[in-house]
Amino acid sequence: MKLNFTLLTLCALTFSFNAQASCFTADDIWDNADVTLFAQASWVNKQSSIWQIEGQAPYAPNNFYGDFGVKFSSGCSLIDDKLELSFSLYGLAYAPVKQVGKFEEDNSRSRALLDLLSLTWNLSDNLHLEGGKLVPARGNFFMRSPADLLSSYYGGFKPTRLYEPSMRQVYPESFWGGRLSWNSLEYSLGLTVVPALAEINRRYESSGNWSANQRSNASESYLLSYTASGLEKHTPTVSLLSGDSRSVSVGDSYTYTPQLVLSAEMAYHASQQWRHFSPDKAAEVTAWAFPSSLYASEDKEGVELALGGQYTSDSFDIFGLEYYYQSEGYSKSEWQQQVDFVKSLNRSTGYAFLDRAFDSYKYLMAAEINNAANKGMLQGRHYIHAYASLLTAHGLKLQPYIMMNMVDGSAMPGIHFNMALEKINQQLEIYTGAYTALGSKDSEFALFGETFVTYVGFKYHL
Repeated sequence: MKLNFTLLTLCALTFSFNAQASCFTADDIWDNADVTLFAQASWVNKQSSIWQIEGQAPYAPNNFYGDFGVKFSSGCSLIDDKLELSFSLYGLAYAPVKQVGKFEEDNSRSRALLDLLSLTWNLSDNLHLEGGKLVPARGNFFMRSPADLLSSYYGGFKPTRLYEPSMRQVYPESFWGGRLSWNSLEYSLGLTVVPALAEINRRYESSGNWSANQRSNASESYLLSYTASGLEKHTPTVSLLSGDSRSVSVGDSYTYTPQLVLSAEMAYHASQQWRHFSPDKAAEVTAWAFPSSLYASEDKEGVELALGGQYTSDSFDIFGLEYYYQSEGYSKSEWQQQVDFVKSLNRSTGYAFLDRAFDSYKYLMAAEINNAANKGMLQGRHYIHAYASLLTAHGLKLQPYIMMNMVDGSAMPGIHFNMALEKINQQLEIYTGAYTALGSKDSEFALFGETFVTYVGFKYHL
């Protein structure tokens, strides 16, 4: 089933424009619009790593970046209480002060991202039909939620990104599809259909250089979800995924007290969710056979588990702790096989064409590892994530966090500061922060070099 939802949506929009043209006057759009301007300066320091391209480090050791963005979202009712339109899009750009490294190059330093383009038909007070470019529902966890069965790839830039305090991936690509949902006080039931509109054929490149359809609609999916919302303390969920991948997830959010919420999610997958390094393919390179890829997803069953709790104080400070496990993550020995192969590719053969071939494999491996992360996946098996959101008397919000791979000890600690300058300008919000990736050169979070990043920026709401 390969439906071109882009064409269908545009046809529906054209019909709607003609039927209710007054909804789309400039005044109507602007009255419902949310326009936000972004600007950010960041400094990135990277230590040496195991990676080399042409004998040189593929990352700039120090660089300054300027990031710029604009978000425009709006919506209106095409037919009162029956048919509604919502849309949201980003314009993004960045500029480095110094030349970026080989692993940091993008095809373009500016891009537009269509985040949402949704037509919603309210068939009744409870039954709704959506079509267009939709945002998937999210699970209860920030680090990695097993309930996120519809995962897509990151659509931003490789060397830098605009930072947000949500502790979630900021620019995952939304999908073209349709969703039929029933919502009541007792339960919610939804059926989501995602057609396959593209095939990923450039896995040696970062997902930001793929087409939008490759990031979001490279596989066919049918997701049936159920949430019970009428229980006093529990909010259980069940989801079934079929199509190119088959999975089932269950979860529950338990309100132990009004201030303490405990959550658990588990998922079973009939096949691997991300592409893994193949030692057999690597052995072919050693034997001068040169395969086209070193990574693949196999029909191996897998399990994900996430446990966590979140406490909210009387002053609305938030403290959270999460644990995540995935059976398909690399074991310590499997991870070391991949690392050792990268190191073996760094040796000079004395033949220029072989050295170029080995460099090409390093590009391929770095892209595969990076794109697994771009899909929201982690590489190991056991992780812990702690975070907080603290409010001060002056309106400053502090958000410290740390995520750690419990097997290799690598970690990503950071802190984000955010303040709305209401006394100066109610539309202006400033932020700053820093994070670092720590660990040995063979570890997950420091595989591309230990990293320190600090940034400052503002958001202006027009």
